[in-house]
Amino acid sequence: MQQQYPNEIAILIFKLLENCISDQEIQQLDDFFAQNPDAVHDYCNYVKTYTALRMKLNEQGRMGEELPSEECLDQTVWQRLAEDEKNSPTVELAQEPEPKPRIFVDKVEYPKIARRVSAGAVVAAVVSAAAIVLIFLFAYLAPPATGFRVAVLADSLHAKWAIPDGAMDKGDPVLTSRSDIVLQEGCIKFLFDNGAQVTLEGPCAFQVRTEDQIKMRYGRLYAIIPREAIGFSVYTDNAKIIDLGTEFGVQADIGGDTSLYVMQGKTTLIAGVEASKEIVEVGAGMGKRISADTLDISDIPFRQMHFVRTIHSDSNTIWRGQKTLSLADIVGGGNGLGTGVIDLGINLVNGNFIKPKGMPEFHATANIYRPVPSSPYIDGVFIPNGQTQQTVSSLGHVFRECPKSSGACYGVITNAIRILNAQAVQNSTVSGRWNAHCLLMHANMGITYDLQAMRSLLPATKIVRFKTKFGIEKEAIRPEASNADFWILVDGKIRYQKTQVREKTLFSADIEISEKDRFLTLMTTDGQDPRGRMWDNMAITAIDSDWCMYTDPVLVLE
Repeated sequence: MQQQYPNEIAILIFKLLENCISDQEIQQLDDFFAQNPDAVHDYCNYVKTYTALRMKLNEQGRMGEELPSEECLDQTVWQRLAEDEKNSPTVELAQEPEPKPRIFVDKVEYPKIARRVSAGAVVAAVVSAAAIVLIFLFAYLAPPATGFRVAVLADSLHAKWAIPDGAMDKGDPVLTSRSDIVLQEGCIKFLFDNGAQVTLEGPCAFQVRTEDQIKMRYGRLYAIIPREAIGFSVYTDNAKIIDLGTEFGVQADIGGDTSLYVMQGKTTLIAGVEASKEIVEVGAGMGKRISADTLDISDIPFRQMHFVRTIHSDSNTIWRGQKTLSLADIVGGGNGLGTGVIDLGINLVNGNFIKPKGMPEFHATANIYRPVPSSPYIDGVFIPNGQTQQTVSSLGHVFRECPKSSGACYGVITNAIRILNAQAVQNSTVSGRWNAHCLLMHANMGITYDLQAMRSLLPATKIVRFKTKFGIEKEAIRPEASNADFWILVDGKIRYQKTQVREKTLFSADIEISEKDRFLTLMTTDGQDPRGRMWDNMAITAIDSDWCMYTDPVLVLE
């Protein structure tokens, strides 16, 4: 036997061989073999072994060891065997003839002795054969004993365990157990030896029973099951969820209700026990709940971000299935999932994070590309002047079409919230006002994001697009003097540009991102206004009132 199958399958096979199986159990076996066609070959080997052992023991009349008590081998069977042995007739032996005078002959023939074997001995032989077969089946099919390593604690974030002595750390092996493990707070992620990934969110209590079984007492669990681990099962007090190649979440309430949400693929949901079982197939985008009181299965609204799907302790990341990463949030020191600080920014002179205070400072420095060591997702920042080679990444990508500018700016690149009017959005189909997450950048500023670092943050996702709205910020002191250019680059190449932006209108940009793309650069320049412009009899600079913003700048995840 090359594979391990559930314990109940071994019992059903034995019942089938002993001809004491019900119609419902036969249907259960049929369903199992339909879902596991490779098991048919193993079943045939079992039948051959069972038959051979039974014939052998019938010939020798040997008694076997006692079987575990099951439906087919209960106390009644043993009692009947004892009575049959007691009431069986005595074996009669043929009488030997009277002794005669010894006569020397060449060949001596002894009379044949007829022996009778009692019916009890026959039954006992059959039972013995069945016992040996059952032991044989259990050796291959029964779940392993507790204490076996089946997974590893791949990651842990703010985990607090109910029993300090039972606490696990990142990298520790996960052993099978029949006792509850209680996580009071935080999140953990298990990586099973078969490739299955399971993330649990505290508070929760659970048991890791085998390499493909978890029992949830209460709490939330999210499972990502690869093809080679199909059949992974999650048990609750009133349900069993069998994976069919999926991503799914299970919530077990303390009150007994079980909720299932399938993100991808499909699962088999079994509600209840024994004769009251109800079996349904649950596909992607569906939610089901099992009532603790009635065991009824009902539809519930699908909740896309109800579960922690993965964690990343190094970057303090908890991902619940969000479809976008905010580039403004990253400028606030976050990871793109809302952990950044509003009104925090990056100083383009030294690449450090800073909380701006008072009037924005004026900067006019040499055209130097500066790294941002405090954020793994920001490759660097710069003040473009277009008069020298414009480097836009740490790997030396160059923006050759960069226009000449004054090489000066005000303030820092800032993560901010702004109230915007939908009517100001070009070709807008929405109405009203909304709070926009903005990346504020004065003219002559540039920032480059490391797309590869973001991919490593969420390896199960794929970055497919960059989307934003952009324009002149309405708080400019002299809005009529505003004039700026907007540039979106990928690996130093222009993917989108809009120059001479003056009006208070938001424009939209939507560009495709491929797996080969490494760096995304957002940049603004001063529109090449003359240095000595006159406004109301006043001389103003080329960067006067050039307050720019990228609103809701996001990377779209697949």
